[in-house]
Amino acid sequence: MARKKEPRVVLSWCDVEAAGEDLDEGPQDLLRELAEEYTSSDRAKGSGELPGPWFLRGLEVQGHVGIGEAPLALKLPPKPGIVVISAPNGTGKTSAADALRHLLSDGVARKYELAEANLHYEDRSIQAVVTNGQDDVKISCSGFGAARWQQPDGTAGPLPEGWKSAYAQFSPVLLYPEIAPVIEKPDRLHDFLKGGLPLDVLMELLKLVDGVRTEGRTAKGMVEREHSAAFGQLAKLSGAESLVSLVRASGPLPSPEQAAEIRALAAALPRAVRRPNLARIWVVDREAVERLKDALKAVHEARVAVVPGADAAREALEKLVRSKGEHLEHLRANDVCPVCGTTGAGWLPTARTAAERLTNELKALNTAERAADEQWRRLLSTAFPEPLPAETRELLRRKFSDDGEFIDRWEQLSSRVTGLKVHTASKEVLAELFEESEQVGKWYADVRGKIVSEYESAISGTALGGRQIEQWLDSVERQRRACVRGAAADKLGKAVELWIKDTRASLFKPIAEKVTEYWKELNRDSDLDLTELKLAGGTRQAGKVSISLAVGGTSVSPGPDAPKVLSTGQRNALALATYLPRATQMESPFRFLVLDDPIHAFDSERVQYLARALVALSESFQIVVLTHDERLWHELRALGKHTRHLRLARLSDPASTVQVVDVTSPGMGFVEELERVLAIEEKRPVGSEAARTILALTMCRQALDTEIGEWVEVLGRRAGWSGDRITAARDKANNTRKQLGLLNSILFELGAQPVDLQQFKWVIDTLSSAAHGRTPKAAGGGKRRQWVKQTKQMLQIIAQVEG
Repeated sequence: MARKKEPRVVLSWCDVEAAGEDLDEGPQDLLRELAEEYTSSDRAKGSGELPGPWFLRGLEVQGHVGIGEAPLALKLPPKPGIVVISAPNGTGKTSAADALRHLLSDGVARKYELAEANLHYEDRSIQAVVTNGQDDVKISCSGFGAARWQQPDGTAGPLPEGWKSAYAQFSPVLLYPEIAPVIEKPDRLHDFLKGGLPLDVLMELLKLVDGVRTEGRTAKGMVEREHSAAFGQLAKLSGAESLVSLVRASGPLPSPEQAAEIRALAAALPRAVRRPNLARIWVVDREAVERLKDALKAVHEARVAVVPGADAAREALEKLVRSKGEHLEHLRANDVCPVCGTTGAGWLPTARTAAERLTNELKALNTAERAADEQWRRLLSTAFPEPLPAETRELLRRKFSDDGEFIDRWEQLSSRVTGLKVHTASKEVLAELFEESEQVGKWYADVRGKIVSEYESAISGTALGGRQIEQWLDSVERQRRACVRGAAADKLGKAVELWIKDTRASLFKPIAEKVTEYWKELNRDSDLDLTELKLAGGTRQAGKVSISLAVGGTSVSPGPDAPKVLSTGQRNALALATYLPRATQMESPFRFLVLDDPIHAFDSERVQYLARALVALSESFQIVVLTHDERLWHELRALGKHTRHLRLARLSDPASTVQVVDVTSPGMGFVEELERVLAIEEKRPVGSEAARTILALTMCRQALDTEIGEWVEVLGRRAGWSGDRITAARDKANNTRKQLGLLNSILFELGAQPVDLQQFKWVIDTLSSAAHGRTPKAAGGGKRRQWVKQTKQMLQIIAQVEG
């Protein structure tokens, strides 16, 4: 029994080289050729490592979806921890999350429908600040343009390729409408899960192999057709048994020695008439055209980065930096700018940096242009006609006098493509050339067939057989390299696909284990278990996800429709369970995680489990949760996690203004609002003295009751109370003293110190009396300020229960 090969994990081109040592000579030679071709290209050089880990410091959004002219500004602590941003549906939380996703991904297309335009303000502007602890980088975009990356020193450019590829792999921003459809279809789920794996090298290699394989299959088809025609004609001949036997034995692609022997035998066959000199037939290979488009796209992207006059600017800068001469050496030594004469501006390193940047940009453009030229040269030999020979032109005009238009178009087409600089041609011009080539080619293939048919009818079978042999062997000479490489590519492709599957399985195993772990945490109340998760199927379109489920400990096999047996809450749990392990891989340069509406359709138990999971992740990650549901905030606080709480509110103005309020301490928010109103009233009174007194008493009591109630919700859950029990207890505690007593009873149950507000008894009595319509007499501004001060002190004492 043959020993099974150990699975290979192939992540780099060095790994590819090592894996290739086990291949046969042909695939191994092709692998070396493709690896050298790729690693010497600019695509393989990448953009270097991103100096992470990165945290979010802030986000500002204007004119995007539901956010109007007034910017929505979020300031976030750039460190591990949790920030909850709550808001009613329709307030703008998903708009903010979508704006961040759009910005950080550089506008990658959404997997869900969304109208980006804002009805109130048409000028979109999105800006985020990210930091790695040393540098703050501003990422911004305006309108529908590309994102810009601005360093602390003010230098700016496009987002680094490393950032964009990392975002695609780790996807640190999760929007519910983006992940929900993924769960419904196995191929989407496969693509989503595989997208989190570093398979770039293997997928790039597979793309290169596919290109060679396509060229090889095209060449093989040409040779096989010529071989079949030659063999079919020879089989009709008498006295050519040796030649027929040799042609059969050699197959469509004879060795050079076999080809020489076949030519020698065929040379003895008599010719009846001279064969007309006809140009070759050409065919537009649409796959090759698409590869040319990709190459031209790369040229365009490289050209965008090169400013006009870059070459002259680079030469001028290099002359300033390196040229000899007493004057320039004096300017360099004394840091005197040769342009403006400024001293001490550090012009020399700036000039060096600019020269190096221009050199790299020009090099990238030259490399892209060479690649496009190579693709164009290949197409010129197969997709366009050769210049029309005079003999062929005369023959065509004589036999097909009504088709003079096509003959003229042929010559015009040959003239247009001769010397054409493809990377400077427009898409429209190229499309027109390929379309013209197809039309003229179809016409010529038809009329050539008629000419050949006439010729074949006019010569003897032996002469035709000899000519067919010549055509076939000529085709073999032209296509031999492509056929040999294509056969090697078939074998190499199978090996690469196996490497992909092995690497995929190995890399996905720890992620799958984490998915299963999250699922169990989020579904403890269910008898439906996720026992195994695997990536299966092919390496291209046939991607599948194998999900193994068990009901009450008994395995079930629902097949590809496994998600359909889940409830809405369970599907959402599976969505989170599959997303979180991908986004929180420790290889990720991102240490932030933005979750939009993660508890959609979750019951209280699942909210509790998710809160525990987020608390664990928040030891290493900065987690920002946007939700319309306050339960997650309560559960996080119940776990003793210090969590910042922001609330969004849409103001009742026509400009779609979204306000951000820090409600980590809701009572303090009431007091701060009261102070703002009283300050305005004291400067420009609108209400009476009595009205201001009633307002102060009411809002102070509301601040105190709200803060106590918030801590009852948090600590009650920490003590294991159900939501219903907490609600019932709060309903009975219908005044401030009773609510304080309820809070202290929970603290006693937790073994914590009670809240002692005895020194503020008179304030509490005053606030309670006011609630029953008994306000103090002669209460002026000084007394109101005293109530506010005392209320703030009570709130600060209550807040200490968390410590």
